[in-house]
Amino acid sequence: MCFQIKFILVSFLIFLGCSASSTAKNSNVAESSNKSPSSIKFEDEPKVKSIRDSEPFYPMDETVDDIQNQINDLKSRVIEYESKINRVALDPNLLQMIKSPTLSHEIELINGSIVQGSILQEDVDRIILKTQIGQIRIEKSDIISIKEIAPNSPDLSFEGEPEQKIYNDRRAFSGTIINNGMRRADFARVIFYLWDEETNLISSDSSFVDGSTIQYKSGIITDCTVESGEVAKYQVSIPVSDTASVRYITKEIHFSIYD
Repeated sequence: MCFQIKFILVSFLIFLGCSASSTAKNSNVAESSNKSPSSIKFEDEPKVKSIRDSEPFYPMDETVDDIQNQINDLKSRVIEYESKINRVALDPNLLQMIKSPTLSHEIELINGSIVQGSILQEDVDRIILKTQIGQIRIEKSDIISIKEIAPNSPDLSFEGEPEQKIYNDRRAFSGTIINNGMRRADFARVIFYLWDEETNLISSDSSFVDGSTIQYKSGIITDCTVESGEVAKYQVSIPVSDTASVRYITKEIHFSIYD
């Protein structure tokens, strides 16, 4: 009888213990379920860093000054590119092929204006004139006078007769030339020829004139140019024996034209 009572007491205590444990667990579950998700803390949850405290996605090596310098460089490149677009590039060989019309006539009109060009066609009533801007028709009733224009080229000639000195082995000639043309003469040279009675050439020689000094685009420097309206001296010495029978003396002027 006593054993049965003890067994009942032990069984009752075990039942109370299990019941209390189950109640505690349920209470903890209910308490946990009543908490908001934001209040639940997880020990393994990673810490979130702010953007300011975090490392940059890529290294920022450039400063504000570096970026401003790059902007200024891009601006200068844009300006250079635009200048190349606006600047017309022409082939020098093509420019040489484009020739302006020759202006051979100067026409004075009754209204006081002067027109320069070349007369292509003329009849009783009018003339057709080719100018630098194209062909125009002018009524003769509007014309006062028509003059010819001197060509735009050098015109070298001797001033008077040269001075001649005879030596035992040579003859020396000296004098001056003048450029009456509208353009400079380059590398002007005077040539003398000595002939016998039967017009056989005995001897000849030449010399560059003592003119103005100029430097060309190629870098060459010369002092034998004759500007328009300028006078230049020359001296030519021709080797010849004093026994030679010189009957005729002729002379020429040669020159070139360069830009």
